[in-house]
Amino acid sequence: MKIKRLTYTLLLSGFLFTTGCSIDPELTDVYTSEVAWTSEANLELSLNKFYPLIGQTYYSSHVTQDAYADVLKMNTPGDEVNLLVLGSSAITPGANAMDNWAWGYTWVKSCNQFLDGLKQFGTKLSAETTARAEAEVRFFRAYVYFELAKRYGGSVILLKDLPTEKFYARSTPDEVWNFIAEDLDFAAGNLPTEVPANKRGKLTKGAAFGLKARAMLYAKRWKDASDAVVNLDKLQLYDLYPDYEKLFNLKRSGGGENKESILEFGYSSPNFGYSFDYFFCPPGDKGYAQVSPTENLVSEYEMADGSKFSWSNATQAASPYENREPRFYASILYNGASWKGRTVETFVGGVDGYAIGGGTTCTGYYMKKLFDGSIKTQTEGFRAGELTFYFMRYAEVLLIYAEAMAEQQQLGEALKALNKVRARAGFTTDVSAGSKDEFMKLLRHERMVELAFEGHRYWDLRRWGLATTVLNGTNVTGTKVTKNGDGTFSYVEVDSDNGKKRVYPEKYNRFPIPVDEIQKNPLMEQFDEWK
Repeated sequence: MKIKRLTYTLLLSGFLFTTGCSIDPELTDVYTSEVAWTSEANLELSLNKFYPLIGQTYYSSHVTQDAYADVLKMNTPGDEVNLLVLGSSAITPGANAMDNWAWGYTWVKSCNQFLDGLKQFGTKLSAETTARAEAEVRFFRAYVYFELAKRYGGSVILLKDLPTEKFYARSTPDEVWNFIAEDLDFAAGNLPTEVPANKRGKLTKGAAFGLKARAMLYAKRWKDASDAVVNLDKLQLYDLYPDYEKLFNLKRSGGGENKESILEFGYSSPNFGYSFDYFFCPPGDKGYAQVSPTENLVSEYEMADGSKFSWSNATQAASPYENREPRFYASILYNGASWKGRTVETFVGGVDGYAIGGGTTCTGYYMKKLFDGSIKTQTEGFRAGELTFYFMRYAEVLLIYAEAMAEQQQLGEALKALNKVRARAGFTTDVSAGSKDEFMKLLRHERMVELAFEGHRYWDLRRWGLATTVLNGTNVTGTKVTKNGDGTFSYVEVDSDNGKKRVYPEKYNRFPIPVDEIQKNPLMEQFDEWK
């Protein structure tokens, strides 16, 4: 998937569900060989090759996707994300940094090869084993098609089996969303309800219900989305983790119960880790500081009592980082924050100080969420990361349910789910809404804050039809902090896009079919808006 042209070091010597199975992550045609089906152990090795789809690069691609929106800003002016959002480059059929067409159909082919091999040779295995294996791969196929559908408006080539023709035309969105739902229904019916501790991270019914809820939300099939959440809740396995900050500091090696995790990807140092922190941590941590949260996001974090933060409020503006909600302190590194045994200095001239040009913050902030603060990298150096990646967590499911119920005019149920997420964030007073429009403002705020840096914001704005206003003709802002002679600080809002305006034409709501596909496939027709 073409998301970002950075080299992220992935320390991969074994693929771990704590089973110790070693795999080669490169796709092959192994599924056509009868050897793969001679034992359940061989079958598991083949299945393991699909699991990098869940989260092999930790949150790297998700952070990049959020930088295409308004919650993160790449600090280097010439970064390809900045070039696109500010109109110096453009999405075209021949060039699209977020295109995933080739990635998608490579995985679809692999899924279909596996399913074909299972049908031909799986008779040597038990019916229960083959049904579970089919369910796992159909889950992965549904996920790949979902990632294609959300980029191309649902109208992509639908390959239910290995190709029998040389060329195929696009299917309709209804056909594609139906197929995704069918695969996930089969997965939910045949995956286990739970897995043993030594197989944590393997697919379960909850994962299938969760992904179906997410997919049906994008398809605007509100009843199907809310029904999937109801079915997930009937399993009585999932709930919010008590502490938002601690949730994002859990490691597979630590064990313990985490009911919020519906599907996760675990890491283990030194054999299987990631280098996310190295690229994104502040310079005071010896990181490359490639991205920073925007003031657009930071100002959305409310005060601890649930009131809105505003720079126009003189009291709040004098001490802007005091008495904010817990998710702010869990997610944002700001001037004066305690971090890794030191104090963050984002003021001009500070070790993490504000500047334009890259290598430090251009917004006055850094991420904290997703970093491992237990390692003093400024003196100890970086290690292979071990924090858990959440492919699907229960807070997202609650927000899906809230939105789907609001769209069905059931505001009471929608508010109940929304307020449950807010209660975990420390708010003691429920919010209310008298109309769907009022509720959606609350929902959009909550998704922006609760799911920050998890790769949802750009796609949310797109599916809500708001990207053409929020991401077009606008700029993101930051806060320039200056240290005064008496030790106090002054705060000035700055244009983090350096006087340029963001560009998001309406046709970006559906990406173009890649030119390579158009040229080689005579049955493929480009979308009208891209002709």
